Amino acid sequence: MLLRLPRLHRRALAPALSLVLAAGGVTLTAAPATAASRPAASTQTQQADGLLGVLEAVIKPLISGIGGVGETLTLSLPEWNLPGVTNQVQWLSGGTPIPGATGTSFVPTLEQAGSAVQAEVTGRLLGLLPVEYVTNAIPIPLPGGGGGGESEDPTLEVLQDPSITGIPGVGSLLQILHPIWSLPGVTTTYQWFVDNVPVPGATGPTFVPGFEDAGKQVHALVTGTLAGLPIISALTNYLPIPAATEEPLAATSAATITGTAKVGKVVSVEDPTWNEEGVEHAYQWLRDGSPIAGATGRTYTLTPEDYGRRILVKVTGSKEGWTDSTVDSQEVSPALGDALTFTSQPSVSGTVALGRTLTALPGAWGSGDTPTFTYQWRRGGQVITGATSSTYVVSTDDLGSTLAVTVTATRAAYAPGLFTTSALPVAKLASATTLKGKKKARVGKPVRVKVGVLVDGFAPDGVVSLLDGTKTLKRLRIARGTKKVKLPKLSKGKHVITAVYAGSDETEESRSKPLKLKVRPRR
Repeated sequence: MLLRLPRLHRRALAPALSLVLAAGGVTLTAAPATAASRPAASTQTQQADGLLGVLEAVIKPLISGIGGVGETLTLSLPEWNLPGVTNQVQWLSGGTPIPGATGTSFVPTLEQAGSAVQAEVTGRLLGLLPVEYVTNAIPIPLPGGGGGGESEDPTLEVLQDPSITGIPGVGSLLQILHPIWSLPGVTTTYQWFVDNVPVPGATGPTFVPGFEDAGKQVHALVTGTLAGLPIISALTNYLPIPAATEEPLAATSAATITGTAKVGKVVSVEDPTWNEEGVEHAYQWLRDGSPIAGATGRTYTLTPEDYGRRILVKVTGSKEGWTDSTVDSQEVSPALGDALTFTSQPSVSGTVALGRTLTALPGAWGSGDTPTFTYQWRRGGQVITGATSSTYVVSTDDLGSTLAVTVTATRAAYAPGLFTTSALPVAKLASATTLKGKKKARVGKPVRVKVGVLVDGFAPDGVVSLLDGTKTLKRLRIARGTKKVKLPKLSKGKHVITAVYAGSDETEESRSKPLKLKVRPRR
């Protein structure tokens, strides 16, 4: 039984596949096909079509229902790319208008039995040419299998091959124009292919090519299944997807380095904004125009090698379907890092005594390269000229004063760190004073005594006071630790004479044992 094909399909579609049924199988022979009118795949396409004055259906009209006399068929009207469109409906039987059948539903009668029913929808909009679309066809079988005699076994055939319609391009909606089957109630399934490779999950009547499909060929396999009959498959036309033309991303704001530009500090980059959303970023930090190995993150810790150099970061934006674009941040020139600080305090070891050696221990000064240390010893807070070693020998000049050392830690590209240890007192040398003389004398006769001062084995200079009880008899200066002295005339009676050494900057004071003197009257 031959069916009359609709006028629009005869005019706009060429067969995509010739199918010959032979005993035991199906032979498929592919033939070129022309794509049907383009659908509006997006709002942007719709706007463009509106500007060109072209009326198109975004979703094509479709009829559904059971093909049979007395069964209701329902028409789903198209959705248009422009508002305000008026729809005019005409039902067809074998491609011929059915008088009075102009609604959105239709119940076939015996007059339509043995033919295929379709609907033709005409869209009209003031100022534009009307556009016609013909729906899929639903065959209406003859009652009783064809009218007497022996009934033949039903055969499922493709009366009109499926084809792909839509704008061939990345992101455009492609749609399958359904095949016309020879029997009603056929279950239709789909599988889309790109370059003859099945697309996982692409099993519906529509498909949107992605960027990965650009430059390849798209087609679909349409399979019809009806209980008790062999499965029939048909291929659509092959539709080439043009290679995607990529536009370059454009930054609408600059990349900016933020943070303190000092050695040892962490700086980061604020990403630029772009003319597109969803842009991914990659980073490369540079020193004097050369890439810094491994510096490919959004943050960067400035190193001693960066001190005084020109540091910037290149930010590359990328997005699928767009050409990568790279922008440079501003340049920064890192200053010296903060002064070093100790993590273990410097100190002095050794015994603080004349002739003993003191050693400066520099302590620890954080992570990184071990600093270079210098030393300056101080006496009483004042610099000791030439004392710049890590060791120092206590001298007589230090007696009675204090000693400390200033440790300076220096690391490349950082300000030096300084620390002065606590002042250590240096004790004066102990002294011993002696007083020798006669224990008896006469009134009016001179009394002579010998004063001696000894300090750690040597005889110092200094001042000695001679006391009679608490009364000062005489004050004198001794040289080389000893001196003979004539006492003033003493009155009759007992006297307790004591020598008191006043000490010095280097020595402690000391007092002699008392010399008990008895002065007798004149003879």
